[in-house]
Amino acid sequence: MVRTETRAAYREAILDAATRVFGRLGFQDAKMADIAAEAGVAAGTVYNYFKNKEEVFRSILQRTHELVYQRILVHQQLEDPLERMRASTREAFDFLEEHGALFLLYVSIGGGFDWAQKRIEQALMNENHARYLALSHATLRDAAARGQIRNDLTVEQLAVFLSGLTDATIFSWVRAGCPPGLRTQADPLIDFFLNGARAP
Repeated sequence: MVRTETRAAYREAILDAATRVFGRLGFQDAKMADIAAEAGVAAGTVYNYFKNKEEVFRSILQRTHELVYQRILVHQQLEDPLERMRASTREAFDFLEEHGALFLLYVSIGGGFDWAQKRIEQALMNENHARYLALSHATLRDAAARGQIRNDLTVEQLAVFLSGLTDATIFSWVRAGCPPGLRTQADPLIDFFLNGARAP
């Protein structure tokens, strides 16, 4: 048990170090030796946990997705689905603002993986997207059942519209260099989704 916990602690420390290295040097220029030096371990130790830097980055990505998902999951206990929607969006934006450098790095290395690696990355992204989409569908379905949102569109259509607004807001923020204030866009986004562009 102690050995298992120690191994897990080493792995987390390596991922923390790699996050700093990738943020400082960029994915392409970072080397496994840089990660080892940052973590304060021998290069061979890093290879005991990860076979290459692509696997390190994929592990960081998966860990990040899990952290975001768990933070959003907390808000699924809210009774009002509209407040659930707001709180989840605020939480996601808050997390992105805290970890903007890592997100910007992920976007910037889109062409940095070979074909086989891209297939692995895409499978991971699809899996995580499906988890978030399931939460969104459940919230929208609940809101529709309560008569809080229109029911002439399917839950799937509404989820696409909400996702489109969210993605556009995030990528606009990234193009601007990840300035402070993304979290303040959550409520206006949800208001626009619920009310459209019609003047009050």
